[in-house]
Amino acid sequence: MKTIGVLMGGISPERYISFRSGWAVASAIEALGYRVRRIDPANGAGGLIESFPPIPDHAPTEEELARYQPQAYIACVTSPLVTECDLVVNMLHGPYGEDGIMQTLLELCHIPFVGSSALACRLAMDKARAKLLFTAAGVPTPAWLTLDQGTELTTELLGELRQQFRRGMVVKPNCGGSTIGISIVTSGNFDDIEMALQTAWKFDRTALVEAYIPGRELTVAIVAGRTLPITEIIPHDGFYDYAHKYTPGMTDYVVPAELDETIEEFVATLALSAHQVLGCSGITRVDFRLDEDGSPWCLEVNTIPGMTETSLVPKAAAAAGMSLGQLCQLLIEAR
Repeated sequence: MKTIGVLMGGISPERYISFRSGWAVASAIEALGYRVRRIDPANGAGGLIESFPPIPDHAPTEEELARYQPQAYIACVTSPLVTECDLVVNMLHGPYGEDGIMQTLLELCHIPFVGSSALACRLAMDKARAKLLFTAAGVPTPAWLTLDQGTELTTELLGELRQQFRRGMVVKPNCGGSTIGISIVTSGNFDDIEMALQTAWKFDRTALVEAYIPGRELTVAIVAGRTLPITEIIPHDGFYDYAHKYTPGMTDYVVPAELDETIEEFVATLALSAHQVLGCSGITRVDFRLDEDGSPWCLEVNTIPGMTETSLVPKAAAAAGMSLGQLCQLLIEAR
């Protein structure tokens, strides 16, 4: 019987969501008949998890994350806890898990794992560089620029931002996920723009400022090179932030999305192109905005999408007639 290690938790602001995703995946794999180890690399060689940890309804604070050190990942991956696994499934969301760092450690130790390579993960996590590749591949993406922490936010600079992004802007950490640190500014107010940048800089040294695209929110899951039914995301109020993502009942999901067949095929084709130009494999989720004219705009590719009870990929798989267990089996076989 194969032993599969499922990595979850970690030291990123998405630690708690990772536990939920990892536990769901581990339970599905266990039900398939595999021997499963649930592993939190934040605890080093002692990272074996025996029971589901208590999860608050908010992202971890800086003080909570300060208890853990990145060096623990090295101790974990080089310990028998991981080296004795036949295969690793990485469900670590965000920095140190989804950005190529864990993938690099696994590659260096010659430990087989499910999902995209270290290089593909690094490119996808760096939103600005990913957008350069989208553009090169002919995948439309909203106009953007980056601002590094410490940039002097003069009246002149704030005015230039307001002028460039007249219809509004989305400000977010360049390397991040789960909409942590994201703001949408449509007022053009200088104080609002500055506050959005300061919020993004709490989570990354570089902030991505991107044109806001009014319209519909779509996402495409890709599993083993195959697109699943497109999902439309409809928050009950505001935008699809952390609370709307992970609180049941705060968002409606339409899957398959109600789209013209031509648009549906075009969005699916663009999703595959974005996935491929980054060199991704295994499972990804590609996020889009569909503007008022019916034109799709690619926002980003997630190389380790959420797998919780409210997450998008399991919903798309279910619409395709696939259980979470069948989805995991497909990924294991594709490896």
